[in-house]
Amino acid sequence: MIVSLVSHTPTSGQLIEIFEKKSGERILLFDGSEAMEKDLSEADIAITFGHLDQGVLASCQSLKWIFNLSAGMNSFPFAELLARDILLTNVRGIHGPQIAEHVFGIMISFSRRLVECERNRTARKWDQGLDLDEMTGKTLLVIGAGSIGREIARKAKAFDMTVLGIRRKAGTVQGFDEVADRAGLASFLARADFVVLVTPLTEDTYHLVGSAEFAVMKKAAIFINVSRGDTVDEEALLAALVSGRIAGAGLDVFHEEPLPVSSPFWDLKNVLLTPHVAGVSPHYLERSAEIFAVSLARFRAGESLPNRVDLKLGY
Repeated sequence: MIVSLVSHTPTSGQLIEIFEKKSGERILLFDGSEAMEKDLSEADIAITFGHLDQGVLASCQSLKWIFNLSAGMNSFPFAELLARDILLTNVRGIHGPQIAEHVFGIMISFSRRLVECERNRTARKWDQGLDLDEMTGKTLLVIGAGSIGREIARKAKAFDMTVLGIRRKAGTVQGFDEVADRAGLASFLARADFVVLVTPLTEDTYHLVGSAEFAVMKKAAIFINVSRGDTVDEEALLAALVSGRIAGAGLDVFHEEPLPVSSPFWDLKNVLLTPHVAGVSPHYLERSAEIFAVSLARFRAGESLPNRVDLKLGY
């Protein structure tokens, strides 16, 4: 039995419809009622979005596999899933196109000064003296050379950029000119004109970028975070932006979301701020359903599943 725990959202019904059509199996929508507790206890597959309530997990006595509609994994009880031998997979790979486009929108906005142009439009100011630049020939550093990072790197080549990458193990990755491990972060930061953070949030990546990292970046560098807010020391980022240690930032994620109205980030003119929407796409459910259908067929056949999460590493 398959149960969807994605309830009380505008897309809940649409999710069920699309997933049933793609998979050919019936999917129950758990609404939190006591009437459905028996269904919950008998379900061997659960569909979630970014988190799993501990009480609901305890009720899922027959659970064998969790399909997570989000690439974010940091809120899952990995130790319990490991102890119960429950598989956890996600939709890794479907975020690449839209997040890459979001990143390039930010980079182009800074390079061609589109934010300043918009301010001038509202002020009815005709200013041809803006300090415009090109992305051609610039160096891009992608921290997190996974599926999203590879899509960003692939698109960067169309702009004739040099692309550097950081991941757990150094090596050759398609689309990147150089890829190093964490030991090479400082030297890569010093070379980069644009720095994009797209790594998953784990114990190892918490505050991965902080004062020491901003200190070695170019003063003209643009920092972009489309991963998770806690991968960055936000106080250090704020200090770097206010002091001019770096030129600007494109921020889609924050420590606290929604971003409080009192946050100083709202008032910084060298910040392009978006409300955690880099991964949003009208094709999200369709792409997720395709991965689920393939995974379900393999699950029923007793085969290994794609996008399996390492419960010890947390991603």
